[in-house]
Amino acid sequence: MEEKKENLSPQAERTKRQFKQAFTELINEKGYSRVSVTDIVQHAQYNRATFYLYYLDKAHITEELRQEMFQQIKCKSIERYEPEKEISTTSMDADSFELITFIYDNRSFFNLYLIEDTIPGLYKDLPRAIFELFEEKFTFTPVGEHDINSSHFKLYMAHGTAGLILDWAGNGYQKSPKEVAGELIEILRAIAAGFRVE
Repeated sequence: MEEKKENLSPQAERTKRQFKQAFTELINEKGYSRVSVTDIVQHAQYNRATFYLYYLDKAHITEELRQEMFQQIKCKSIERYEPEKEISTTSMDADSFELITFIYDNRSFFNLYLIEDTIPGLYKDLPRAIFELFEEKFTFTPVGEHDINSSHFKLYMAHGTAGLILDWAGNGYQKSPKEVAGELIEILRAIAAGFRVE
């Protein structure tokens, strides 16, 4: 997924954010197929003309929301790491997984993964974003002789990570983000001595 960046004023950015927040809340409340542009406009407390300044239709705001969150999943996972610097997994702590905090802070969106009538294709986005991130940016130093940098192993890791995150969401985020991050770090330490982000 490629995200196209527009040069918008802070007010325009805020307006678009409010539309997307309203849209997300409505999907959680009544299901994707039952949300209309009128619903979004009323929930966000704007008029239709303002909506159509930024979006062509419901499909347009849906695609922008998916792309934005897809890119954020990738960005939040690496923004704290210095490029090309080897990170030892033993030096990682609960603050090392910024993605977990991002997901917790955006629970309304990630709860969309848990409902039946959700954004079409959404279920694939979380594991695919993590897999793309591993493929494009991460080189792991294995514990032992296994090739953990192969595509199929990274795909396995991506789906496993996404599965644990969605299990956490499905259980109502009962564990704190730090607890979940700690569990993921323990799993990572079992297979990788370290990693480098390109």
